Amino acid sequence: MDTIEQFLDQVPRAALLPGPTPLHRLSGAEEKLGYEGIYIKRDDMTGIGPGGNKVRSLEYLLGEARAQHCDRILTAGPVQSNLCTLTAAACAKLGLHCDLVHNGEEPKKKQGNLLLNHLLGVPSHFIGEKTSEERSRYTEELAQKYQREGHTPYVVRNGATTGRGALGYVAAVREMKNQCQQMGIPSMTIFAPGGNGGVAAGLIYGNETMGNPFDLVIVSVEDDRETLAAHIQSVIEELTQITGIPISRSPEEAAQITDRFRGEGWGVNTKESAEEIYEFARSEGIFIENVYNSKAAVGMKTWIREGRTKGPVCYLHTGGFGSLFAQYEE
Repeated sequence: MDTIEQFLDQVPRAALLPGPTPLHRLSGAEEKLGYEGIYIKRDDMTGIGPGGNKVRSLEYLLGEARAQHCDRILTAGPVQSNLCTLTAAACAKLGLHCDLVHNGEEPKKKQGNLLLNHLLGVPSHFIGEKTSEERSRYTEELAQKYQREGHTPYVVRNGATTGRGALGYVAAVREMKNQCQQMGIPSMTIFAPGGNGGVAAGLIYGNETMGNPFDLVIVSVEDDRETLAAHIQSVIEELTQITGIPISRSPEEAAQITDRFRGEGWGVNTKESAEEIYEFARSEGIFIENVYNSKAAVGMKTWIREGRTKGPVCYLHTGGFGSLFAQYEE
């Protein structure tokens, strides 16, 4: 394979996105920060279910599943998992059977993503207060049960953070590069959240293999910088095995990775990220979710206030709208 673009054009993919997600200015942030050229990439508008970044990963994961003639798709996550809801919605569109596995008790009241799962009619398995490792074992055992029954199961593993799943954000780099060319934007600094590293790995790998059209800042929402960089590197190694196209720089060399805004980690707000939920909605009319996207927004705005950016900047909104409805008691 000569180029990553050629690889992306040939690898199995289930078309889920209706087209490029919007890239537009954030006029409210520009006015408040006194900074011209603040953009948002609307990957909350990916066209399936409540939208979000996992749709890009699912295009390539479910593309592989269909190429292997799989008839049962299994995925797992916490009770309010965005991935689970998006997988269920994607499977509905593609006519695939989907099972969801949640490590938690089934709530009496369906809200947030659980309500959406109910509307989608997808079977949900609640296994109680178990670890993510126990959840994974249950999912694999369920897949084996389906296999014994004569089905061909496909498990969406590790929250879709795999080399194949990361192809979604390799493709997103090409998409954004084309959008910037059409809009006359010479370059920009992209601020993206870093959880288990899938989005970041795809962005870094795509940027490196397409001539580095962007500067990248990865804002950790969970782990320290070194741990996140190791996660990203692991996914990039999987990507390289799939594509056969290596990159020369490490994640720390190819992007700025910061753990400054993670607070106490996954699912725990900082004072600033809690405030940003309201600020973003009231200045832009756009909703960001409570513990993931909000930290990346805080990171970008802090970078701007401290004079650490030059030229256009872009906030990658990775979705999570469905879970927002279960993040507030009032």
